[in-house]
Amino acid sequence: MKKSYLLPVGFKKVGLWMVVPFLVLSVLCMCSDVLVNVGINATVPAVISHEGWFCMTETSLIEEITMLGLLASLVFIALSREQDEDEMTAHIRMQSFVWSTWATSIVLALGILFVYDLEFLTFMFLTMYLYLMLYIVKFNLAMHRERKEQR
Repeated sequence: MKKSYLLPVGFKKVGLWMVVPFLVLSVLCMCSDVLVNVGINATVPAVISHEGWFCMTETSLIEEITMLGLLASLVFIALSREQDEDEMTAHIRMQSFVWSTWATSIVLALGILFVYDLEFLTFMFLTMYLYLMLYIVKFNLAMHRERKEQR
């Protein structure tokens, strides 16, 4: 019996609804401090912060909520089963993951060589999500082409 680690089909629709607001919020968080100062402040446990190792720190939770929401929505989209999941879909999925790994690795290597200082942290933030975004685009384009050829 083959075990599938994919989410049920309905998660893709949920992810598509979630990705829009969280993507907008992520861009707003990166481009301005307006959302950071909105005020969902809390004292939270931290492994490492400006206060030291394994301590409690005061933070605005809007960035964490936004990043987790964006990650969850991208994972829901990327790892949801297709309506017509078969061996060809699994093959396209695997090829898309490999292509996305190569593309993200090249972008990461270029960033390591040419991006420095605090901008590197922003670059790494974007690169974390780039992998899933590239996979989603590549997989859906390949599936669209495959379905078009079958007609």
